[in-house]
Amino acid sequence: MSHDAQRLQQMMRTAFVLVVVALAVAVIWTAADFRRAARLFPVVAGYATLAICALELMRQFIRRRLLAPEGDDVSTADIAIQAEESGLDGLKRGLGVFGWVLGYMALIMVLGMPWATVLFVPLLLHLRFQSDWRATLGIVLGLLVLMWTLKTFLMMRMPPGLLNLPLLP
Repeated sequence: MSHDAQRLQQMMRTAFVLVVVALAVAVIWTAADFRRAARLFPVVAGYATLAICALELMRQFIRRRLLAPEGDDVSTADIAIQAEESGLDGLKRGLGVFGWVLGYMALIMVLGMPWATVLFVPLLLHLRFQSDWRATLGIVLGLLVLMWTLKTFLMMRMPPGLLNLPLLP
């Protein structure tokens, strides 16, 4: 592998970790106005994610600066179990899943949790997993009932999004 390709691959790995850091910060920030019990899981998960990202960034620094001689290829043996996942197709599949997650986070931030769920879940199930529309509709209705129940009986607030569009009474 050429030095430029190796450098680009290293920068992409670091950029990926930094995007995950940004998502963890977004989760912590979004959960800040939840009630005490509702805030517990997302905040703990967000801080755990930040800790794991910090460890990964330290691992990258140690491997690149202290252990690996210049021009040495970075080992990706710990990233994928199967050999075909280490190639371009595996990268495309991984980026596809990551893109869906980023899309859902963006929808939540813009439209709010209820609308994002109503739009995202059918798109994911039908476009990505080719599910039957009846099953998809049943899942969406079940999620709406779950969100209504959480909102009504536990008084849980769903992230409203920038547009603050009401969906559930």
